[in-house]
Amino acid sequence: MAENINIGLNPEEMKGKKVIVIIFGTRPEILKLFVLYRILKKSDEFYPLLYNTAQQKISGDILTKIGIHPDITAAEKPNRSSDLNELIAHLLTDFNEKFGEKSSVKKSDLHGIIVQGDTASAFSGALWGFLNQIPVFHAEAGLRTYDKLNPFPEEFMREAVARMTTLHFAPKGINRDNLIREGIKPENVFVIGNTINDAIFTLIKEKKIKEPKEKNYILSTFHRRENWGFVSDYARILNTVMNDISGYSEILHLMHPNPLIQRSFDEVMNGNGHPKLKIMNPIHDYFEMLGYVKNAGCILTDSGGLQEESLFFNVPCGVLRKTTERPEVLKKNAKLLPIDKPEITSFLTEAIDYRKVHQSKYNYTYGFGDSSYLIYELLKKFYGIQTEYSIM
Repeated sequence: MAENINIGLNPEEMKGKKVIVIIFGTRPEILKLFVLYRILKKSDEFYPLLYNTAQQKISGDILTKIGIHPDITAAEKPNRSSDLNELIAHLLTDFNEKFGEKSSVKKSDLHGIIVQGDTASAFSGALWGFLNQIPVFHAEAGLRTYDKLNPFPEEFMREAVARMTTLHFAPKGINRDNLIREGIKPENVFVIGNTINDAIFTLIKEKKIKEPKEKNYILSTFHRRENWGFVSDYARILNTVMNDISGYSEILHLMHPNPLIQRSFDEVMNGNGHPKLKIMNPIHDYFEMLGYVKNAGCILTDSGGLQEESLFFNVPCGVLRKTTERPEVLKKNAKLLPIDKPEITSFLTEAIDYRKVHQSKYNYTYGFGDSSYLIYELLKKFYGIQTEYSIM
């Protein structure tokens, strides 16, 4: 246990401000929160503290490029196990230590906690805040499939976070409706769009997106726990589908580091992969990854984040899942697909025309890049600070 913990707050900068802990532990979380952090950091009303749970290893290069430097990083876990029970227990203990009696910032100094999405970090942060009676603010609230095993364990975690949250920031009206139907008071739920659009608009403005040399390819990812039993089937489809379609240069499959997934692909390919199927390492550089999304002819994925990013760039997206917590994408650029070759082939063929029509157009389903500013204004209203304009 730590003897003394000096978080390094500047007492002068902190004076008279509301101290808000922003918790993140994965790349999607910080990318959806960095614009809000910048706004709070520049404000006269708030003093944000960035808390990195280190749930995933995040490239320091990414943090530097978006101007993010965590104030607090969780202690390293005793082991590298991916067991969620161990991770959550570890984080709850770490929160207690970082804001304990021997810390320069105690839990009594905190005015609020911001969590994002449905990760173990968000769940742990919300639980710790609730147990210590600190207001919890949830960004990307109200996403639901109502199937606790799809996606697992994210569906349970976001439902649980809702029970511990003070203010809910929902991307769309359907998310607000979900929360109200579950008994959340309407006056505590606000539709503000999705902060992913804030992030992408900011990176475009700052010219940080890296354009790949490849164009008009099929971009593929496949990793979700509920799909592990279908990895070999999907690998066979990728290895043969280019024989049945035209209009794409190649397939770029980003291989997940999970050994089970890698082994299944290796067994299917057996050294005889299709010449137009390129197996690539995961792209950890988000600015490069956005470039690959932007320039794809079509995307096949079971990822949640890629559903949002493909929508922004109007890239057709085959969602390799039974259901999605983002039903709005199904009305735009996306379609749910089984792991079935005829279905996937048909979608890839239809997607060619969609892409031609929507080439180089942005989609504003998730807002115009002002979601983080709306959260800032809502936080001011919550604390009784005068806002610049009326927010319902």
